[in-house]
Amino acid sequence: MIRTKICDMLEIDYPIIQAAMGPFDTKDLAVGVASAGGFGMVSHPVPQIEKGALSLVMGGEAQQRAINSVKEKMIRAVVEVGRKAKGNFGVNLRVAPEQPDVPFLLEALITEREKDPNLQKKLRMVVCSAGDPTQPHLKAIQEAGMLRFHTVPSVYHAKKAEKSGIDGLIVTGYEAGGHVAYEPLHTFVVVPEVVKEVNLPVIGGGGVCDGKGLVAMLAFGALGIYMGTRFIVTKECEFNNKVKDAIMNSSVKYQKEAATIVTQGVFGPLRHMKNRYSLKLYDLTQKMKDKEITVQDVWAYESEGMYRAKGPEGNIEDGAIWAGQVALRLHEQLTCKELIAMIMNEAEGIMKSFAKNYIQ
Repeated sequence: MIRTKICDMLEIDYPIIQAAMGPFDTKDLAVGVASAGGFGMVSHPVPQIEKGALSLVMGGEAQQRAINSVKEKMIRAVVEVGRKAKGNFGVNLRVAPEQPDVPFLLEALITEREKDPNLQKKLRMVVCSAGDPTQPHLKAIQEAGMLRFHTVPSVYHAKKAEKSGIDGLIVTGYEAGGHVAYEPLHTFVVVPEVVKEVNLPVIGGGGVCDGKGLVAMLAFGALGIYMGTRFIVTKECEFNNKVKDAIMNSSVKYQKEAATIVTQGVFGPLRHMKNRYSLKLYDLTQKMKDKEITVQDVWAYESEGMYRAKGPEGNIEDGAIWAGQVALRLHEQLTCKELIAMIMNEAEGIMKSFAKNYIQ
């Protein structure tokens, strides 16, 4: 059985951590992953009000309503996962300047955890992303008894995060879905280099979907895998089944080209599945660079499409489908338990075969 230090830190059976995937809270998926022996993650949702994520940067009454909306959604999700999950889980916070809700979310999260013994046991970690790890209010995470990990895309950011006093790093390469770095540093380059340069536990992600990926990350010195797109294509994931089908069919639809595209977004670059929505968003970002339109125009368009594909509408042409390049390798929908068992069995088999077949 493969077991690493991260299993002991998080008190989980397997070194598999579900990546955060807003704009939903991913509470159903978090329950599935945590109950199957991995580490589930409640994602940082966006406001489910008029103008969505854009309302967070508008200021005034609209901003306050947005903050209240996000806080209500996240706390409700955390309580539900704590009640239903058989294992441990965490919460993601995007700590970018465009997220004025973070201090309010953090305060509410800590308050809820302090009054609930069940959450004190199960809610083990906060993964911060898309922002400065040195923000003073983030230290409240560790002061409240939780681990604080930070997501980074480069050695520079890893060292900065290490100096801020975090407990560990999530290192993701450019292959990943959703938020990616401005520079295209890929998983096989950035993960081993960060492991070499910092003295912290590292979890590796970006393009990982199976036991082969787990073995590769362990070979690079990481202690586990951070996996998003593969977990979308599970039965527990609350995303619309049309989105799952679109991911699984991508290798047929895109036989001669990449199935994904990177565009600018409200919170930085985003990797989408190619569809009418993402291609138009890409075109809008080019017009923004040429100053034909404003960044607010881009944000408004992006906000309108956040729920359209993954929500009840299931509009896979006019909505955002954030997915990694690994979408081309996904062909079947499994339960979280089946997926995690498959990954662990494959990884163990590979490691045993290496010793048998290649070591003289």
